[in-house]
Amino acid sequence: MEKLKEKIKKITLKQWHIALIIFGIIFVGLGAFHRNLWFDEAYSVGMARQSFADIWTIGGHDVHPVLYYWILHIIYLITGGSIVAYRLASVVPIAIVIILGYTHIRKDFGEKVGFIFTFLAIFLPEMATYAIEIRMYGWAMLAVTVLAIYAWRLAKEDNTKNWIIFGISSIASIFLHYYGLMAAGLINVVLLIHLIRNKRKKGLIFILSFGIVQAIAYLPWLVYLTTQISHVSAGYWIGFEFPKTLMELTSAQLAGYIRTTEYTELLVPTVLAFELYGYMIYKTYRLHKEKQDLKPFKWAVIMYFAVIVAALVITIVLKQSILYYRYLFVIMGLYIFAISFILAKEKSKVAVVSILSVIAVLGIFYNSWMVIDNYSSSNEEVLRYIEENIKPEDTVVYSDCGVGSVVANHCLESQVYFYNADDWGVQEAYKAFGPNYETVITDDFMEKLDGRIWVIDNAWGSASDDLFGDETKYKKVSEEKFYTDYHDYSWEITLIEKLP
Repeated sequence: MEKLKEKIKKITLKQWHIALIIFGIIFVGLGAFHRNLWFDEAYSVGMARQSFADIWTIGGHDVHPVLYYWILHIIYLITGGSIVAYRLASVVPIAIVIILGYTHIRKDFGEKVGFIFTFLAIFLPEMATYAIEIRMYGWAMLAVTVLAIYAWRLAKEDNTKNWIIFGISSIASIFLHYYGLMAAGLINVVLLIHLIRNKRKKGLIFILSFGIVQAIAYLPWLVYLTTQISHVSAGYWIGFEFPKTLMELTSAQLAGYIRTTEYTELLVPTVLAFELYGYMIYKTYRLHKEKQDLKPFKWAVIMYFAVIVAALVITIVLKQSILYYRYLFVIMGLYIFAISFILAKEKSKVAVVSILSVIAVLGIFYNSWMVIDNYSSSNEEVLRYIEENIKPEDTVVYSDCGVGSVVANHCLESQVYFYNADDWGVQEAYKAFGPNYETVITDDFMEKLDGRIWVIDNAWGSASDDLFGDETKYKKVSEEKFYTDYHDYSWEITLIEKLP
């Protein structure tokens, strides 16, 4: 036992850091090996099947830029549309952020800051959630994190390689997410001001040149951006519900995987989040009094809140909220660095270990909960029923876009109708689901129906009765209800036959 203790003591922080990286990448990828989908993921999968040109056109009617969908399309061409491959593609950027703690943060700010950065990139509950989701958030977060790192480096000295990485990460940020666009714009402007104040001619030439390149690259997208802004200002789905929205915005990083739409599950993460923020404010004040150099910390905090303020300003201008907790993940790298920097300056090992231990417990708890739900047998039960019963010649009709979009991705040979009676204006955007798919806003499409018709709804829906309740025209053959642990979906699958 004594010899073991001696060997453990000889392990350096650098070695512990490498071991942590290996463990962390495995940890955040644990829940990736399944084929379940929820609506947002189903949309991504649908977009991945489109051509590069169609992704550009269809994406112009969505509310996000298209670079991520192009990445997915490449994976689609290589794998034929593997859901697991799409998920592993989301693990990649989170894994790189974990590694950045060792390769960049440790090098620029010291071993302790780098180690804590990697630790938080693994165990903050939100990281594992988006590490396996088939969405653009992980890639956008990576791009903004890299951009911020290289902006800091370039603020100190010019380096051609660093300028190239800065430029590439900036372009990636603006084409991955609109929060990435705001972050990239603000970081570019702040760096530009810094270069002007310090009369850095070489740096000014580089940043202005990259600014022109970015503007030219983004110019073709501006037409679609205008369309998307009009769509958002006309009535977007994001709203503000007190106290839930406030709790989400302040505690999402510690909340991770949440199944319910109620705010009760956010109570503990919210309390812990405010305790963490209280500690950060107090510690920052103490370090400032001690005249410690807090410039890197201030840089990260200012950029983080600048993006939030920009979102608030846009919200006021559009008179429609775009401030959403999920979008804050795009600037998560700044959040992680700020905490890492302050914790690394904490002299009390008890305080550091206590804070990191609480975060690790939360991370393990939420990731375990998510993994259990991801691999629940209830998920396979409904997918198996769909695959065994819905035939290519059948017609699928749905009014609940959640469960219906999942079925649309499993019935690529059947004609699928989304009955959108409220007319959300998604006809063009939902072309992502394929040529066999049509969004309809009136029931005129029913005249074209014949043979077997599958009506997909949630367990509380009434589409089968509302559309096919006329017993002189339609016969209900069967009705099955399912509940899936993955994203807490309920299903009502009804088989209807049109009478001769």
